[in-house]
Amino acid sequence: MFWEELDKIKDLDFFEEITDNLNIKLIKYLLMYIFEEDNSYYELLNAHVGMDKELKNILINYLTLIIIANTKYYNIYIKKYAEKNYKDTMDKLPNKIPVWKFIDTASLSRNNDLHLERMDLDNGFVNIYRVKKTYAIELIRVRLKEMVERIRLHELPKEVKNNEKIKDIINFIGSIVKFEGVEGIKISGFKGDIPKEWHPPCIRGILDDILSGGSPSHYARRSFVVYWFCAKFNPNLRPIENGELVNIGALDIAKDDEIEDFLNEIVAIFNTVGDFDADKTKYYISHNIGYKVANHITHCEYCKNWKEDGGKGLSYYCKPDDICRMRKDGKPKIIHPLDYLCYNINKHQKKQEKS
Repeated sequence: MFWEELDKIKDLDFFEEITDNLNIKLIKYLLMYIFEEDNSYYELLNAHVGMDKELKNILINYLTLIIIANTKYYNIYIKKYAEKNYKDTMDKLPNKIPVWKFIDTASLSRNNDLHLERMDLDNGFVNIYRVKKTYAIELIRVRLKEMVERIRLHELPKEVKNNEKIKDIINFIGSIVKFEGVEGIKISGFKGDIPKEWHPPCIRGILDDILSGGSPSHYARRSFVVYWFCAKFNPNLRPIENGELVNIGALDIAKDDEIEDFLNEIVAIFNTVGDFDADKTKYYISHNIGYKVANHITHCEYCKNWKEDGGKGLSYYCKPDDICRMRKDGKPKIIHPLDYLCYNINKHQKKQEKS
């Protein structure tokens, strides 16, 4: 892939190249190739006379990544880039790779199909034959994510960031990339929509990750799904009540048709994740909320379990704000993600009563 050849263009002035008219045009065509299946990029690249075609391709890919990294679209770009370009990487992969090399990618991919316990191990090697395509896609995605994180450490210079050509590219990206929107949810006993900011930072973080093409861990997805279900139908539900685990199913707090609508809503939200499969997604959601395939809800974790997640991928999203840090009698006031929502609902209702 292009990142393996970056040394070939290391002597170029990237900030000069990024505002070159031909490069701007090629960047736009590459974006259309990635997002809209338009093959005109390679036609334009082949017609170019000047820099060696291979070098030009490396340069355009890198310049595009620099621009994308400075926008909110980088997750979905990385996902689509990997899906468009996995074949060359897959063809070069052996059927068996060293376990630590596998873990380097699998541990960062958060793709359920690459869990080590699901793989065949033999003498320190992992057989990836049946998941080679998935592994190749995740290998590219993880590598690009690392590059984006490094790029984002260095903000674009003002003369580049404020350049009208760069602004035009960013606006162009916005015109061809469409995110699934989530306006809010209804809950019993409260009239009106719940604004996104009423949900805790952890839930908002997972939602943003999903909608922008990210791939949260299995535990993060599960906690999000069950939180979203309870927020919609019973925001007062907690895992422990009177010292005992609350074992109830979805039908205890919602009707069949309401649950089916909820399943469809969540499937629509998850359709941008890297390992999306509608049937599997609906099955796992049903299992998590205790509907048909299970008889009880698998609860959203308490806040302390987000902080000390034991490798579940929850701490990544645990970014407490002022509400999270509130205390009462020396103890945390918010001890569960749904507490955060209830606090905001109560605050809103008190304001309405006063007005």
